[in-house]
Amino acid sequence: MLVSPEKHILPYSIVLVDLYSNDVAEYQALILGLQMAIAMGIKDLDVYGDSQLVINHLLEEFEVKKDTIKMHYSC
Repeated sequence: MLVSPEKHILPYSIVLVDLYSNDVAEYQALILGLQMAIAMGIKDLDVYGDSQLVINHLLEEFEVKKDTIKMHYSC
């Protein structure tokens, strides 16, 4: 979900056509959201998530071990 500084919710929906594990789907959603923000010219962005695995990977508190996650993490 993208929310403007004025607290307007920007309604976007994305369908992942391939079958992914929950962890990979969380990374896909993050990557697509970041790509959308870049395309919209957003320069200041706060990112929130509910996937403790993804958050701890990004904060470098957990090591990325699975190969399927490593390729998404490196993006």
